[in-house]
Amino acid sequence: RDDKGLVETNKALENATPYKPKTKVEEKLHFRKDVFTIMMDKEASEKTPEPMEWIVENVLPKEQNSVLAGTTGSKKSYYVMQLGMCLANGESDFIGNRIMANNFKVLYVDTEIGQKELLRRYHRLKKLVDWKDKGNWCMMSKSGRTVDIWDSVHYVIQNQFMPDLLIIDSLYNSTTITALDKSTNVSKLTDELCEFKDRYGTTMLTVGHFNKGGNEMGLVLERMNGASQLQNWVEWDI
Repeated sequence: RDDKGLVETNKALENATPYKPKTKVEEKLHFRKDVFTIMMDKEASEKTPEPMEWIVENVLPKEQNSVLAGTTGSKKSYYVMQLGMCLANGESDFIGNRIMANNFKVLYVDTEIGQKELLRRYHRLKKLVDWKDKGNWCMMSKSGRTVDIWDSVHYVIQNQFMPDLLIIDSLYNSTTITALDKSTNVSKLTDELCEFKDRYGTTMLTVGHFNKGGNEMGLVLERMNGASQLQNWVEWDI
């Protein structure tokens, strides 16, 4: 009644966009902003890539997925623990390799030896330097129970201690997931690890194990326990 002669109605009809129902494929599409970024050629050409930064020169790069793997009894745990304590204490080098980071906060997560032995190792290592208790070192230890550590580590990071470096020793005792020779199981593990770097910007250093036997192969990544998915996740290996 208010639109005499249907003037406005006709205008609306002329400017209307025909309805096109979504196909089933279109309805399922969803862009994962938390996983992907898009960059066109012009933007990429104008943007200078950031150089890789070293935390410990030639030993530990910043914001990389790093793993230290080796045979049983090769002192992997002492290695990563001493590295972390040197960083936290502001030392100038780690076994002769220059430390590039200052005032670095380190969270060490033990999943193997338990609190008593972890404390013994801490006191053995702190005797090697002029230990200052700067508040840059935090360690948490899991009992012998098999559990997923992820929620507990997130809780400590969010409520107590935000690390620049997160050390998990070791990968295989950090989860209830078994059969790590299967890629689907390893993917669940690496997804949990990626969450720490993506959410907090922390550098990851994990400890792995070699498969039994294969000594004739020497020190190669293929000897590390875990399916190829784990090797694909690793950006820096020792």
